Amino acid sequence: MSLIIYGDFSSAFCYLASKRVDALRSAGIDVDWRAVEQAPRLPVTGRRLDVAGRQALDTELTEMRDLLLPDEQVTWTVPEFVPKTEAAVAGYAEAYGAGVADDIRRLLFRAYWCRGLNIGDPEKLRKPMVGPILRGHSHSDPLRLSGYAVSVSRGPITTSAWRRIRMWQDEWEALGRVPLPVLVENGLPVSGSDVPRQLAKRIIHLNIAISPELPEPEQYPLPRVRPPAWWATQAGGRWSYHYRRT
Repeated sequence: MSLIIYGDFSSAFCYLASKRVDALRSAGIDVDWRAVEQAPRLPVTGRRLDVAGRQALDTELTEMRDLLLPDEQVTWTVPEFVPKTEAAVAGYAEAYGAGVADDIRRLLFRAYWCRGLNIGDPEKLRKPMVGPILRGHSHSDPLRLSGYAVSVSRGPITTSAWRRIRMWQDEWEALGRVPLPVLVENGLPVSGSDVPRQLAKRIIHLNIAISPELPEPEQYPLPRVRPPAWWATQAGGRWSYHYRRT
């Protein structure tokens, strides 16, 4: 039976769990990551960290650092704010349906924890998400043709993604809104910092590489139609690069 994990992109322990999910999935282990909003009542602009919030985050990051395995590579910068992750969850739900969930999951965690990007702002998400969404197999024209996956109101584009978000949130709340991340295996939930610990035990037991080489999540798909050489030369960018490679 596959592992199911519920996580929020603004959670440090979820970030570490995501890194370990990459290791497991690279080894062929089935892990179903489901994105939820840990704090859905946050204002749309997010919340600046006050002194108490900063201290709580420092404690969490210290514990996360202590959980790292030998040779495990996890980088982060201390964020200045907590975003409302509605837009990030919407983009992930669309990517899930388009078959590029792993790329978007890694992209969103990196955007917040390494780049300090406000992943609650759909305008900030639009550009980095275009490449992986275009590489997906969505049948929705906004996604398929332009990589547009999050509306200006921070919601998903398709009804199926909206239903997926609602289902994931309901499933997590049915577990009692226990601290994220939550790992469910054979119907038994494990939550909080115990989740990356449990994943680490599985990685060690299976002798899996802890930091596998993974492709760049933001990469664009190769052009499907070869444009004229004169146009590619004038336009430059990825079209010109495609010609230099061939």
